[in-house]
Amino acid sequence: MSESSRNCGCNWNDGNKCFCGIPITVKKSSTSDNPGKRFEACKLFNPVTKLGGCNYFRWFDRTQTDWQRVIINNLNLRDNMLNKELELKQQELATVKEERNRLFIEVERLNKKLKTVKDENSRPKKERLTGIWFPILVCVLLCVFLVCLAKSF
Repeated sequence: MSESSRNCGCNWNDGNKCFCGIPITVKKSSTSDNPGKRFEACKLFNPVTKLGGCNYFRWFDRTQTDWQRVIINNLNLRDNMLNKELELKQQELATVKEERNRLFIEVERLNKKLKTVKDENSRPKKERLTGIWFPILVCVLLCVFLVCLAKSF
């Protein structure tokens, strides 16, 4: 980009101000040609739409050598890969946490069931027999009595 004005028609730079007269901002390039290289630019200029502010631009850092460019690009690629890997690990962690919560709920349910079984087994045998077997025993005895009574007629 050139250091000439796009919108305001003036061709000057007053210290830390762009051609619009507002303070400039320092940004970092993310292109593979100038990776990580800092530059000064108009705060209002949108490089995507090419609208707003002026087109003031000046490299803040000195020129990079080819080997610096290659190293920075490789580091940027590695950084991107590590960020993707981190994102996957965070998703895996979220899945494991969900499974852990599900298992805690299942353990609580099983502990309640175990307590119920223990409570039933802790009742005296007489109470258990009376509760379950007594009506069955009465029915069986009644049937035997009725069969014996029927044979006597």
